[in-house]
Amino acid sequence: MRPFDCYKGSILVAQQDPQRAVEEIDRLGDDPGMVQVLLGSAGEAPLGRSSYHPIYDACVRHGLPVALHLGAEGTGTSSPATPVGHPSTYFEWYGALPQSYMAHISSMVTEGVFERFPTLKVALYEGGVFWLPHLMWRFDKNWKAQRSETPWVKRPPSSYILDHFFSTTYPLEATPDPKHLPGILDIIQAERTLLFSSNYPNWEYGDPFDMVRDVPDGLRRRVLVDNALAVYGDRLLRPNR
Repeated sequence: MRPFDCYKGSILVAQQDPQRAVEEIDRLGDDPGMVQVLLGSAGEAPLGRSSYHPIYDACVRHGLPVALHLGAEGTGTSSPATPVGHPSTYFEWYGALPQSYMAHISSMVTEGVFERFPTLKVALYEGGVFWLPHLMWRFDKNWKAQRSETPWVKRPPSSYILDHFFSTTYPLEATPDPKHLPGILDIIQAERTLLFSSNYPNWEYGDPFDMVRDVPDGLRRRVLVDNALAVYGDRLLRPNR
């Protein structure tokens, strides 16, 4: 075994240039050391737009999930970090970051990404999960009244979200009362959709194992091991080249 065979990599692409992104995915997509295609959550447009569809087609062709990572909102050519403009403190900026995921999820579902690419999986890194129930409920409510606008969205939006999006535990929100956590985990179907992440080697937001301390015993094996294997497939354990 070569050194570091236990580590796996992400194919980092610039979504603002889909053609070059596809070339990079095709160059590395069959390498067993690569397990996902990484996009930044910061960008010029929501990720459901058809200009990004060639990237998703390449991901599906190589059997790779898409990974989104929060950060860089409001910098370079990306949109402001909040819908009302730029925050004035890091505290405000960081607290508002899940809004990026809300916008990208809404866009990908509404633009029919998962009807066109029914096997595509999307992993959301460092976004937490407590905002997901609100998004699913509001999205479903509006779809019932406005579904004629998007006839290609054939199911309630929450069903696309639960089938295609996966969240990570770093940083998992700390509840004022541990009794609140099981209800949230049940709503988001954490037995399938929640993946342990350590954020190694950076632990600025706390101990990654402490964050999953209150996850019910019946879910722990799935969150810590089985869900990642289901999302990433056998190449997660396959030796690297």
